[in-house]
Amino acid sequence: MKRLLALICIMALILPGCAKPNNVDDEGDARQTMPAVTNMAGNTTSAEVCNDIVAAGLSNVTLFNEWVLDFAGTAGEDAGLTDRWVSPGAFTPDLAKCMDGWERRYDYSDADCRMTAMLLLDGILTAERTDSDYNGTYLMFDVDAIENVPKYEVIKKNFDLFTTVFGERTPAEGEDPSEVFGRIWNEYGIKVNSENVSLLSLVFYDPDSNQVFVGHTGVLIKQTEEVYLYVEKLAFEQPYQAILTVGIDQLTELLATRSEYSGGEGEPGPYIYVNDQYLGELAN
Repeated sequence: MKRLLALICIMALILPGCAKPNNVDDEGDARQTMPAVTNMAGNTTSAEVCNDIVAAGLSNVTLFNEWVLDFAGTAGEDAGLTDRWVSPGAFTPDLAKCMDGWERRYDYSDADCRMTAMLLLDGILTAERTDSDYNGTYLMFDVDAIENVPKYEVIKKNFDLFTTVFGERTPAEGEDPSEVFGRIWNEYGIKVNSENVSLLSLVFYDPDSNQVFVGHTGVLIKQTEEVYLYVEKLAFEQPYQAILTVGIDQLTELLATRSEYSGGEGEPGPYIYVNDQYLGELAN
């Protein structure tokens, strides 16, 4: 059943096929030119990213670091995770080995992108009101992990907020599906209470069920007027990742290279949201 998670949930695999800067080799540090990516698969880059997370005022950083290094340890060295900054596509982790490693060590579910974002945004992501009951299906694996694994107790205390923010929604009659996520934030008074931290989400519309849902999300940190750090978990039993980009457009261009986010022929791409602000469709 666990192996179905990555197939059922619409998540990222990795950043394939992106052009590597000409002046950065596989042994260099891609932060000098950006974009740059790391799996935080060791103490060097995990410490660097965690320092940036602390500086941004995020929560549960020690616990986040434990999750990151624990996952890297289960995957093992031959899974191809990186502990340095490289250009996107320079390394491609072996996702099968990541999954095998996790399942050899643990009999409970790994975290995903939404759970990781909620961990880091604890106390910063708030709402004026929340729904007390979630009866949907899109978050069923998230819900199972949060309710049944003691490791995720910190997320369970914000369970209603979690399902209110990320649970699927049906557009109102005549409403454009691209507007639903922003409307929900406004109706429930959802906010990220920070000047430099946001939740960047890819919101999908399923025309068959007529529902909108958050297929992927991560924490976006504005470090300077130009430089952004995006911290994410790619999927259940798939790596953690941090991306440095020059501007949000460069980040969304990288996200658009992930085939999982491409709509079918004639279908729209996922909607890009930064908090409640709709930025447009992710280019196919």
